Amino acid sequence: MEKIEISFITINYNSSDLTIKLVDSIILQTVVLNFEIIIVDNASKEEDFKNLYNNLGLMTQVKIIRNKINSGFASGNMLGINYAKGKYYFFINNDCILLNNTSKILKDFLDFNEDVGLATAKVLDNNGNYSSSYKQFPHLIKQLFGNSIQRIISKNRFPSNKIKLEKNSEVEVISGSCMFFRKDVFCSIGGFDTVFFLYCEEEDICKRVWDFGKKVYFIPKAEVFHEAGGSTEKSFEIEREFYISYYHLLDKHYNFLGILLLKIALFIKLFFRIFKKKNGFKIFLAAIQGFSIKSSLRYRQKLNNLGENKYYSIIN
Repeated sequence: MEKIEISFITINYNSSDLTIKLVDSIILQTVVLNFEIIIVDNASKEEDFKNLYNNLGLMTQVKIIRNKINSGFASGNMLGINYAKGKYYFFINNDCILLNNTSKILKDFLDFNEDVGLATAKVLDNNGNYSSSYKQFPHLIKQLFGNSIQRIISKNRFPSNKIKLEKNSEVEVISGSCMFFRKDVFCSIGGFDTVFFLYCEEEDICKRVWDFGKKVYFIPKAEVFHEAGGSTEKSFEIEREFYISYYHLLDKHYNFLGILLLKIALFIKLFFRIFKKKNGFKIFLAAIQGFSIKSSLRYRQKLNNLGENKYYSIIN
């Protein structure tokens, strides 16, 4: 049996049509490589899961793991790696499509650059923009005074997402929609922090890659299309979840003074958004309550009573 080189891992949650398109693009574009596709279904509705299985369940390269609860992005991916056999882990959102032999390009780059632990492709949106492919960690100076001031007085020289990179480049944070990991690095840093339900996982894990002594790279020759927001419905609860995750990120990576200053800055920003944004007032009230982790959607999920469902836990 030939060795698996790349394990694609993606999450499906009531968006099977998108997942099917992603899988089709992986099979079409991935050549000269041995790969597997691991789909973690995060307790989708029965109709959606049946659609997923009926289209992909019998494919030899596909493994479908049905989670009994929606455990979120980080935890869902961590479930997926239990079944992954590849030398590289390619975490990719199910609302993405590979536009070229993306995985081969990324694999070749990591093969010849041992100091790189994580890379991403050029992630294009509907307008052909790729500004979301990379960004900066929320450093204190940046959050308080903006990118321009940070670039003048800070030692941090990582490019912001306002700069369009056209060559292979070191970046501080990459998009969580497309993360190509060296397996040993991913395992050595402990993988994704499962306290994050949605959002901020990429800032956290990219910082830990850098802290581990490995680099993070943007590779523009590799291309992916991302239908941003295609797999997550926007609502007050989803928006609040971002700030809950952001607070956890601050608590994890800053000292007391940094946390205090950044939370005060955010509080002021949200105050001025009360009448400008759809959920402005409700988000501000949530800020007063401190965006407690206890309010996370993680703790409002219910177990899916799958019973004798014949579709449960299908792994080829």
